[in-house]
Amino acid sequence: MGNGNITGTKNDQKQKSTRSNSKQLAELFHRKKSIDNLIFYACTDKARVITEILEERGWSRTKDHNVTDFTIKWCLEHQVDWQQFQEGKQLINNIPGQIAFADKVNLWYTIRDYLNTRRNLVGNNIQTFLPITFVLDNEDEVAEFLRIYKKQNKTWIYKPRYSYAGQGIHVISVNSDLETVFKLKHIVGNRIQYEPKMPGHLMQEYISRPLLIKGRKFDIRVHWLVAWTKPLLVFYNHHASVIRLSLNLYREFDFDRATHLTNFSIQENHQRYAFSQEATGMTMQQLNQYFNQCFRPFHPKMPQDWIITIMQDRMQTIIRQVIRASKNKLERIAGHFGLFGCDFLLDENFRLWLLEVNDNPGVGWGNTQLNTTTKPLFEETLNIVLDCFEKYKHRRPLLPVECLKNYQLIYDENNDAETILRDDNQIFSERMQIRHSIRDSTTDSSLTHTTPRIKSSRIPTTTATIITRGEVILPLTSETNLNKNINSRERTEPMKPIDNNIDRERLIKIKELKAKYTFRIRTRSLDKLNNITIKQSITSANRFHTIQRKKYLNLKPNNSNKKRNIQTNNITIPTFPEEEEDKKENVIVIEEVEPEQPNDSITPSTNIEQNGNGNSATVCAVH
Repeated sequence: MGNGNITGTKNDQKQKSTRSNSKQLAELFHRKKSIDNLIFYACTDKARVITEILEERGWSRTKDHNVTDFTIKWCLEHQVDWQQFQEGKQLINNIPGQIAFADKVNLWYTIRDYLNTRRNLVGNNIQTFLPITFVLDNEDEVAEFLRIYKKQNKTWIYKPRYSYAGQGIHVISVNSDLETVFKLKHIVGNRIQYEPKMPGHLMQEYISRPLLIKGRKFDIRVHWLVAWTKPLLVFYNHHASVIRLSLNLYREFDFDRATHLTNFSIQENHQRYAFSQEATGMTMQQLNQYFNQCFRPFHPKMPQDWIITIMQDRMQTIIRQVIRASKNKLERIAGHFGLFGCDFLLDENFRLWLLEVNDNPGVGWGNTQLNTTTKPLFEETLNIVLDCFEKYKHRRPLLPVECLKNYQLIYDENNDAETILRDDNQIFSERMQIRHSIRDSTTDSSLTHTTPRIKSSRIPTTTATIITRGEVILPLTSETNLNKNINSRERTEPMKPIDNNIDRERLIKIKELKAKYTFRIRTRSLDKLNNITIKQSITSANRFHTIQRKKYLNLKPNNSNKKRNIQTNNITIPTFPEEEEDKKENVIVIEEVEPEQPNDSITPSTNIEQNGNGNSATVCAVH
């Protein structure tokens, strides 16, 4: 019996091992069969990295663009046959209706209409994150743009509504020729209407004062993934973000496109690109380190790691607002996903601007420094999409996603009530400024006084002094020093009375001389025409002195020698003989006049007197 039991156990062990081996073979067969059924198609510029990742996992690639039994298809939107798509069984990297934000014109209309319907907690409009845009296909917007272009000294950027790699983008400055953009449509009376030469373009306000890195302009490309559309799940990748820099030093009125456009396709045509290739890109970690070292010491209110904390949060807010504004325009079918890229720009006030959204975002293939983040980006992208796809087929909850590394969930359609309130009150600018502007202050009492009265003959008529609330604008002329104390309070102190200890006899003689004589001083001015008469009136009862000046033109020469007269512009300019020129340079003529009756007070007056030549002279009181 014992031997029988031993033989029985051996047979059982053989049967068990045979069964286990058959199960393993069956699993391998089914796994191989399932892998053989996994077919993908890739045809964009991402085909190389997508093929490398999926072939390492045992997938099979097909190059037939008309294939219908695929599992994943990575292509452009116009290469998709939506009628052959099988919902819940296939994956495709396009979402019908994504043109609502992937197109520059539609992005402007979508965001504008959405933000106009939203209000923050105070009741004001939500702060916008898009520059002012005019669609040139609209006649009213063309007329509005031309009106603003003529009145405002701004720089604009001319873009096609759907393009990539900086194609067709031009900077329009104040001195640019608009005939390259517009053409005459028709004339109705005094109204001239223009239309664009090419349809499908827009004119956007150019951020003329961007934040610079070592004097060069830069923008930020970030990637976000719509992993599923039923419900909407959006993930944000902060590790693969790319900072793109220009090789030229920034100047607003530079005509080189490489100065204003930081696209790699533009920079690779630069003459210094061959030996400065690494200078065209940075990672987000490098940008954060640069801010901590170069910007934070000059801005004490800037927190540590501002780039990966505050700025990243604002970027996520903008992406969520784009999704909320366009989700009703998307055709949401199970199996649709999309990898998108947003281009952001920081201005000198650290305000964040959204420039555009790309449905086929480029990556830094030309920059070896940035290529290290490319493959991990697509590996994690495919892992998240396939994880949601398997959970949907087995009817399991999509969240949480266990394969997250550098991605993070930023939008869940089923849990968006609290997030939307916070996003509506988000502010995309800082109170830090590099270029200090005039501080807005309350009304100062010194600005309520009138400016000192200055004769118009001393200040050119083209200049003016304007005083407004909160700022002072001085005339840009050589006479600015006359009003250099305009910001200070205008003090009008009374004149001090004459001290009684002064010699009274001398004062009496001076008063008698004033009452009896008038002093006329002939001066040789540049035009040699003006005779200035200084007359001092009697001030017997008043202690103050008032000087009256009268100014007249003597057009008749005193010299009898007419041959030495100089004719200039039909005005005769008198000249003196050379031997008497020095004597008559400063001549004082004393004429006796009738004494005037004393008055207790002096009032300003204007008198017409006759000089020795019979010409009239005006006497004006000057205080």
